[in-house]
Amino acid sequence: MLAQRLIVTAIGLPILAAVIAGPEPMFSAVIEAILAIAAFELVRSAQTEEGDLVVPVSAAAVTALLVALTRTGLGVSIWALLVPTVAALALIIRGRTTFGDSLTGWWIGAVLYLAVLGGHFVLLRDLDQGQRWLVVMLVTVFATDTGAYAIGRLFGRHKMAPKISPKKTWEGAVGGYAFGAAAAAAALLLLELEVTSATVVAITVGVPVAAMIGDLVESALKRRLGVKDVSNLLPGHGGFLDRSDSLLFAGPWIYWIVKWLN
Repeated sequence: MLAQRLIVTAIGLPILAAVIAGPEPMFSAVIEAILAIAAFELVRSAQTEEGDLVVPVSAAAVTALLVALTRTGLGVSIWALLVPTVAALALIIRGRTTFGDSLTGWWIGAVLYLAVLGGHFVLLRDLDQGQRWLVVMLVTVFATDTGAYAIGRLFGRHKMAPKISPKKTWEGAVGGYAFGAAAAAAALLLLELEVTSATVVAITVGVPVAAMIGDLVESALKRRLGVKDVSNLLPGHGGFLDRSDSLLFAGPWIYWIVKWLN
């Protein structure tokens, strides 16, 4: 398992760096493809009839289309879709409702989840110094995840959300937060981003929290589905959604902080 994770990481990181450094159309196309695959994974996991690919494929197609539309002006009003996105996720996670227990509900929730939250990656890339902001996001989220895992394994004693993710501890959360905040501050400094003091505080304080919330949300979705990972497309890592969960909440946070405070 560890060897698989290391191999996938060794291959994936240079590709990720090339995508971020490349032209905006290529970056957007790759993001659309990743989010479409993630939507497919989630809806496919929610299906009871394994043979029918029409529903998950349609979710992937609509997700890719909506993300593509963020480049044509939809991003100006995408904030209005954040509320229905959160509402759909809450209904699905809670269950016990017609919407939350239906494949239609999962389809709508998956499309909103991936297209609306993930569409912020494209919007972030379009900002001034957008590539650097993407690096800040990735560095902070990866540091948060690594810190939470390492400190949780070494010192974790008190369960944080046992019904959602039994292995997560409060000690791990504190470690992840400390690692993430330090990484965010270092990235902002080293990349020489032009930022206000309020932006620095909001990024260092908020992004690690957003990353951990994103991780918990996907854990809750998988708990509802009764699966460990939504797919096995990335050996040792699960699926594309499993690798994107923390980023899906961190991206919107950074984008709107930069837009409003910077």
